[in-house]
Formats: sequence, C-alpha cells, structure tokens
Amino acid sequence: MPTEFERLNAALSGRYTIEREIGSGGMATVYQAEDLKHHRKVAVKVLRAELAAQVGAERFFREIEIAAQLQHPHILPLYDSGHDGGFLYYVMPFVRAGSLRDRMDREVRVPIDDAVRIARAVALALDYAHRRDVVHRDIKPENILLSEDQPVIADFGIAKATSVADQAGQGVRALTESGLAVGTPAYMSPEQAMAEHELDGRTDLYSLACVLYEALAGEPPFAGANARATMVRHAIQPAPSLRAKRPDVSMRVDQVIAKALAKEPADRYATLLEFAEALAAPASGYTAALRGLGDVGAQRAVAVLPFVNTSPDPDNEYFSDGITDELINALAKVDRLQVVSRTSAFALKGSGRDVREIGAMLNVAVVLEGTVRKAGDRLRITAQLTNVADGRHLWSERYDRELRDVFQVQDEIARTIVSTLRRTLVGDLGEPVSKRYTENLAAYSHYLRGRYHWNRRGADGLADAVRHFELAIVEDKGYALAHTGLADSYALQLDYRGIPVAEGMKRAKAEALKALELDDELAEAYTSLAWVTFLYEWDWEGADREFRRAIELNPGYATAHQWYAWLLMALGRTEDALAEGRASLEIDPASVSIRRTLGWLYYHARRSAEALVHLRQAVALQPTAEESHRVLGLALIQDGQFDAAADALREALSLGPNSAYTKAGLAYLAAVTGRVEEAKRMLSELEELATEGYVSPVAFATIHVALGNTDRAFASIEQAYQERRGWLVYLNVEPILDPLRPDPRFADLVRRMGLGGSKE
Repeated sequence: MPTEFERLNAALSGRYTIEREIGSGGMATVYQAEDLKHHRKVAVKVLRAELAAQVGAERFFREIEIAAQLQHPHILPLYDSGHDGGFLYYVMPFVRAGSLRDRMDREVRVPIDDAVRIARAVALALDYAHRRDVVHRDIKPENILLSEDQPVIADFGIAKATSVADQAGQGVRALTESGLAVGTPAYMSPEQAMAEHELDGRTDLYSLACVLYEALAGEPPFAGANARATMVRHAIQPAPSLRAKRPDVSMRVDQVIAKALAKEPADRYATLLEFAEALAAPASGYTAALRGLGDVGAQRAVAVLPFVNTSPDPDNEYFSDGITDELINALAKVDRLQVVSRTSAFALKGSGRDVREIGAMLNVAVVLEGTVRKAGDRLRITAQLTNVADGRHLWSERYDRELRDVFQVQDEIARTIVSTLRRTLVGDLGEPVSKRYTENLAAYSHYLRGRYHWNRRGADGLADAVRHFELAIVEDKGYALAHTGLADSYALQLDYRGIPVAEGMKRAKAEALKALELDDELAEAYTSLAWVTFLYEWDWEGADREFRRAIELNPGYATAHQWYAWLLMALGRTEDALAEGRASLEIDPASVSIRRTLGWLYYHARRSAEALVHLRQAVALQPTAEESHRVLGLALIQDGQFDAAADALREALSLGPNSAYTKAGLAYLAAVTGRVEEAKRMLSELEELATEGYVSPVAFATIHVALGNTDRAFASIEQAYQERRGWLVYLNVEPILDPLRPDPRFADLVRRMGLGGSKE
C-alpha cells in the first residue's frame, strides 16, 4: 500500500516533485518540493485529512483567494493551491533561512532588540492585513519566517479557512472537540480558545504578544499538561511577569506586552499599529533600526519630513525639497542624534499619515514638519517639532525673511531643534555644525534643482541634473558639492541612457577630483571617484581604497555602502557584497535604488528567492521605475517563472519604450523558452535601431548568448570591452554569461580585465 508521501507525489505529478517532509503541525504537514514548471524550490503545505474533509475545498479556496491579495514586504505570498488526489494543499516560496521557532530553539532567549524589531515588523504587517479585513488567527513562531533576518508572515488565510468546518455551522467547536484545534494553544487568545466566531485583529495582537514573550523569556506565558489545559490558562490566569524571568527587559516592554495580553480584547491595544508604536516609544529599550550607526535609541531619533511647497509656483518644489535636505544634513552631523535618511523620509511625502504612525514606522521620537513659500525674493518658512508619543507640539516658528537669509534660517532651525530636544527629551546632544559650500544664492538654487532632478533618476532627470549642476559651477567654480553632483550625474547617465561610456566617465572623474581638491574630506566625492575607478578604469584596488575612505569619513552615507557592494560582488566576494548591500539598506530602508541593488546582488549570487523579495519591494515602493521591473523580469527568468517574467518585462517596456536593455531582456526570454523566431525578430529590430543611433553592445550580447550565437556574442562582448562598458566588470558573476564560460575566449577576457589575475 503506498505511503502518504508516495500518494502525494502521484497526485501532484507533472506539477511538483515532493522531495522531503520538513515539518508537521496541528493543521498541516509541510514538504519541500520542486516546482517543475518554474524550476524552483517551494514549500507545499498539505492539510491533515480530517481537517480537509471537514473544511471542504470551496471554503478553503475562497479564503485562500482573499489572503492571496495581500501584498506586503513582511507577508509571504501564496503561489498556488489545489485539491488533487484527496489532498487539499497550498504552495508558498521555500525560505531556506528557517523560522523564528528555529532561532528560538537555537538561542532560547532572543536578544531584546532583535525580538522587539521582529515583533514590530510583524505588527505593522498584521495591521496592514487587518485594515483589509483579513485576520491571521494562527500567529506563532513557526509562521514567522526569517529571510535575511527580516520576518515574513506565512499561512495567511489558512486558519480562517478552517474556522468554519462545514455548512452546518459546527465551526471551531466541531474541530476542537475532534482534537483539531484551529490555532495553536500556546498562542491562542482567550476569545479564540472559547470558540467565539467573530474574531478581530486583537486576537492576532494577543498571539503576537505571546510570541514576543516567549522570544524574550525562553518559554511561553501559558503552558498546560495538554492543549485544553493551556487554553483554559489563557482564559483565566494572568500572565506571569516577564521581568521576573528576564530582568534585563525594560519596564516599558514588560508593560506593553502585559497590556497586549489582557483577557478582554477591549483592554488591549486597539490596533497592531498602536502596539508597534508602544514598543518603539522612549525607554522601550529598542534601539534604532539603523543599528550600523551606533547604539542610538528612538528617543534620540528625529525624522525631517519633506517640507511642503506652498509657493504660488509649483515649480518651486525643488526649493522646499532642498530646504528639507539641508536640514537633514545639518542635523545628521549632530553628535548622538539619529536622523532618518532622506529617502525614508521622502517616501512619506504627501502620504498624509498621522505623526504617531510615522513615529512607529520610522522608529523616531520626534518629527519635524514645515512649509516653504518662495515668492520672488521673499521667503516664508514655517516649522514645527512634534512629539510622536502624544502628538504634542514641542516647538513651532514662522520665519518671514529675504531669500538671501535662507542660510541663516536653516542654521537657526537646526540650533533650535537641538536646543528643544535637549530641554525635552535628551540632554547630551552635540552642537549643530554649519558648513556652507557656497554663499552664492544663484549657485545654491541651481544646486538644489540639480539634486532634485538627480533624485528623480531616469534619463530626463539626469539630463536636467547635469544642466543645473553645470549652471551652479558657472556661478561658483569653488562649489565642491556641485562638482560632486555633476560627477554622480555623468556616472549614472550610463545606467539610464544607452550612450557611449568614455566621455561621460572621464568627465565624472574630473569633477570628482575637482570636488576633492576643494574639500578632501567629502565622502560623497570619494564615492563618486571610487565608482568611476571601479566601473570604467577597472582598477579594483584603487576603487576599494576610495570606497573604504568614503565610508571611513561618513559611515552613514548609504550610497557608499551600496556602490561598494557592487565592487565586492564583481570581485566574487559574495557574502561581503551582500553585507554591504544590507548595510546600505539599514541606513536607507525606503530607497528604491538600494532595494533594487540588493535584488541585483542576490540575482548575481544565484539566490533568486531572496532577489525576488527585494525586487518586488522595489516595485511596490515605486511602481513607475522601469529598471525595477526589468531586473525583476531577469530574476523571474532565473527562478523559472517565465510567464511572470514576461509580464514584468512588458511592464518595463511600457514605462521605458526606448530601453534597448528591456527589449533585449524580452528577446532573451523568448529564446530561452524556445520561441527562437520571435527572439530573432526582436534582434533584427534592435539592429535596425542601431542604424539610426547608438545601441549598447550589451543588449546584443544578451540576445546572442540566448540564441547560441557564440561567435556573435563574443564579438559584441569585445565591442563592450573596447568601449569599457561597466557591465563587463560582472563577468564572473553574471548568470546570462554562463553558457560562454567553457570557451577559452571567456577565460582570456577575464584575464585581460584582471578579474582572474593581473591585467594585460
């Protein structure tokens, strides 16, 4: 008689190959499997036969469909579900790193900051789901997976699907009486244990508090001789003191967890957002999310939100954004004060969120908001500092000045903020350090416009950035930051425009060197110089030296870590590269560019599952970024998800219809999926475009590799070598080039570039 394992393999034959059992719980058995269509590892969860029989396929699929609509960075997506051979199952990504349970088994007691960080991330994801009327009902350590130490919630919708077992309305009681408790007793809220049908988000809150309690104490708050005894204790016994079991937990965290574990839902926090806010409040013991910058708590952290442009001319947006940038930079130099990165702050631009929610999201104690009105030579700036814990204004002021006074106003605001924070929250902050790189208002205005357009990215944005940085330098040739901005713009143009390399890179280097001549402690300039040295000059040691100098000067400069990660990946130092990529993301967690970079890095590391997590988050952060969709398409091809890859690449093409790289990606996909004639047609279209203007040889090399045109592929690669295209620095790690590696010409190219030894 065949075993269940054999019967399951037979039932899913042709779609999945079940490889091994990796876990079993009250509701389901979990198997690692191979997705035969997409050639990827997945987790297949099979409901226990008794439960599947009582639930029924119709209700199961209805709840699964609802849960599948959830799209959040900390919620694991559902790939598939089915009812075959008597098995009711669903399919999710296979997360190799394991679960919070695995970590708790290894460490027994999780470090306080890590445990709270994980709980807050899970709380915010649950709050997102609750606002869409989806309650999890089975939060436990096993359902909190850890991918790159970031929590991801699994099994959304499963407990809800099993909460009403049949059309007769027997519900939870029928299941629990038959020994199939819906939910897990150690984490089950009193109302869930009492089999109440109308459960809301506060049941998930209770469960998450139980998880956090256990992570800190090393044991759950309630445990009985059996499941029913444990459920009774949840219903009638008060939770034992957490600090009695773990004295180093702060009183604040103990109080927050105790409130979340209240027997009556009305006595708990109303939402998971409130719970997350409470954990992040001052004296919680939770250090800032940007741990790489030092041991700084939320009480020392401030977010400068984008100042609102109230000028009659909407084009003055650059000026209000520039004021915001200047204040962020000034406050970031204050010793012992943590300032949220520009990108994370600007991600909330126009969101209309309450400051308490912003405080919870960014883990800050105070928020600075303001408006800027510029009319001719008149300037009005309003600013207010708000305590996120209670919404109380700590300080507010209005400044009506001449435009020429803008520098003094910025200095005055920075000094007042620090003084106010010393008086109200923390008393040992340093002094703001004012460093002006120009006193020329016209140069300053052009510089602000240049950075405004540079932050927009894209071909048009960078072209505008170049124009304004050049105008700034015309006004003030000694403006170091303008020279750095120009260097960055010329270097990045190559990523967004298919243009020849040499002229732009030489200009980028000249501008970076000029900036360093003016200020040899400018981390931004060292970073720009390092990027050119790496991507164009192929001087690996020199680039490494300049990157390390930039990071030494300013460890909080996210771009330095981000670009250094690329160098390390090109040199095959994969784990170091991923570490630098994660460091840049910790500094600037809302950066689309950095999130996309991390996806790229995992793609080069052949870790498509992790690549997809970051690339999907990049798309969610900025759906109109063509490059994010394009890279997502490549990672989906690597993962074997060809239909999804086609969708991503077509979306990229709709956003950037002239992108030769995206067209090459679509042709590559067509070739690797057997649609050779379609790939050849697209190749011909690109060749036609090349008669009218420049098309990067990288695009042609990509298609020729997929079509098996080895000689033509090497001819295109040789052209890229002569042009010094930056793509070649990734020769040793680029998956697209794998078919060429056995060819002696490939080894010769690696040798010439010095990636396998010294260069010619």
